[in-house]
Amino acid sequence: MEHITQEQWERYKTMDLDTEELVRIDEHLAKCGECRKRLLSEDQLERAIDRLHRQISAALPTDCITYDLLADYIDGRLSGEEKARVEEHLRVCAYCAEDFRSLAEFRSTMQEKPKELVQPATSQPSWWQRLKNALTSRWIIALEAGAIAFLVLLFAIHQGQQRFATQLQQLGLQIAHLHEHIKGLEGQVQKLQQEQLADLRNQLTAVKQRLEAVAKEERQLAYTTPTLPLMTLKDTAGTVVLTEDKRLEMPIPLASEWRKRVLELLLEGKVSQPENVKVAMAKLGEKVAVRGEIEGLQTIQPISPVKTSVLPDQIIFRWKGVAGANQYRVLVADENGSKILWESQPISKTHLLLPARTLEPGGVYTWQVEAVVGEEKAVSQPVRFWVLDKQSASLVRRMERQFSNSALTLATLYATYGLWDKAIAQVHRLQKQNPDHPAIKLLQEAVSKWSQK
Repeated sequence: MEHITQEQWERYKTMDLDTEELVRIDEHLAKCGECRKRLLSEDQLERAIDRLHRQISAALPTDCITYDLLADYIDGRLSGEEKARVEEHLRVCAYCAEDFRSLAEFRSTMQEKPKELVQPATSQPSWWQRLKNALTSRWIIALEAGAIAFLVLLFAIHQGQQRFATQLQQLGLQIAHLHEHIKGLEGQVQKLQQEQLADLRNQLTAVKQRLEAVAKEERQLAYTTPTLPLMTLKDTAGTVVLTEDKRLEMPIPLASEWRKRVLELLLEGKVSQPENVKVAMAKLGEKVAVRGEIEGLQTIQPISPVKTSVLPDQIIFRWKGVAGANQYRVLVADENGSKILWESQPISKTHLLLPARTLEPGGVYTWQVEAVVGEEKAVSQPVRFWVLDKQSASLVRRMERQFSNSALTLATLYATYGLWDKAIAQVHRLQKQNPDHPAIKLLQEAVSKWSQK
């Protein structure tokens, strides 16, 4: 090949050549000293090599072991801590391992008795060693600028690969950190949602409480709206007021059902009784068959219970005594009076408490009194009474305890369950509080009428 033309020089410097032509020019430069001189002067070549040396040095590690420290390690002059540090570095640093190997071989050659040294990590000659050997070879002096550029390119590729690996590692760490950050954000979102739900529940609760308060205020306002009283009377618990709109104001917290019963009894003389009480009261009004002959006999007048109901544990028989009678005997029969269920021993008193659990609750019974006057016999007409069933008796006892201070409430309660004797007693209490009150007179007439049916 003839000398390189000017056009080829320009294309060679800009690397605008195909592979075959580039190989031919490189081979010519290796043989032709004249063309090599045209490529680079000696000063330019030295500056290029020096620049490459600085670039390579900048990329090499800076924490490697010095020559003096390696020599002290081989000669055994290091402390235990320094020795361990050097051995650890030799296991991980290929550059220092190669320097150590070269120095150890040199010492073994000089001393013929090499010391037992720690085996460093096996490694290949480092980039720096290989490049240093290449740069100190004689043929590199004649190397053209293209070859130097090729070496720089190889080193740049190697460094680029290292940087790329480092960037990949950093990217992986960033991705892991991003995942943790996303998890944290998800937790914050979930916590925020829970807080918002709790806040919404609190707001709904507050609204509900406010609505209840408004409704309560409206009820109180409606209840306290001033209206003209239609009637007032004194109960044993306090003053009772009946307004023009027929609303009953009482000094006790009475349920609306019982307020209605009290109002009916005061205004209409009406007693609303449960169905079982109505049935029992109807049976009490039926005529009772007389047991035996009583014509010509002196009669005894029964006082209570007569056509009334009684509580199971409060059955007391009372009658009007007969002159000359020293002893009386009480007989209790079934509803029809045909079967004697219980009879007392002869007594001198005109009242008798029936032993507990003698009669079944809920039943209608007949009773009468017999007495002996001289040689003659005195007897009463048989009369009926009803023993309250367990459920009714339980309700009556509970309201007795709750409203014991209200005669008006108790009178209504007793009238509702046919306890006429007790109802009349409460009406008498009201009469003492309200003499000549028209409502109390109407109440007394109603109770008397119902008790005589």
